[in-house]
Amino acid sequence: MSTRIGTLALAALIAVTIGSSGLAQAPALKLEGLLRDWSLQGTTSSNFSSRDGVLRVEGPAGWLRSDRQYADFVMRAEFRFLTPDADSGVFLRAVGTSTFMRGWPNGSYQVQVRVPTTPSPLPPLGGIFRHGTPNGETTFDADLVGKLFRGLNEWHALEIDVAGDQLIVRLDGQQITRAANIGNSPGYVGIQGEAGALEYRNIEIRPRP
Repeated sequence: MSTRIGTLALAALIAVTIGSSGLAQAPALKLEGLLRDWSLQGTTSSNFSSRDGVLRVEGPAGWLRSDRQYADFVMRAEFRFLTPDADSGVFLRAVGTSTFMRGWPNGSYQVQVRVPTTPSPLPPLGGIFRHGTPNGETTFDADLVGKLFRGLNEWHALEIDVAGDQLIVRLDGQQITRAANIGNSPGYVGIQGEAGALEYRNIEIRPRP
């Protein structure tokens, strides 16, 4: 199921800037609230809602997919967990036309956005899933994630940096994950609906030159 959500969107701002990360001038697509020109895949609008520039995700399936594809990029967003079982994620370089479960895209990579203090055999906040893609070396600092996590209803900053076959994840400005052998360039970016409730705001995707 694919549903256009432009009628529910807030403004999307286009800017040209040079960030502190040293990126050259490139269009920066800053998205606020429910993301304009993105599409719901395998879900309904009841799972994704927008108010006052904040995107609320309440699962339990599907994802919100960008209409354009990205190769090398930096994505920044703020998020907060609202319930102890909150579980979402950011899909990147998603190119598969099939799904592996609950409407999620096969042939993709996923940065996990899940409450790290809730027991689970799955990777916590910042962990990497490789859905139908080759394995590769991954380092993940679970201890640092535990130290940085401030609990429910607290905003955190997430940064996902993809360049070539390398992926770096930063939480509140500190590197928590590095992964290699990242393929599928280019591909779609998306936000997953899975469990519980959480919110995103100040979502920005900046393509690398």
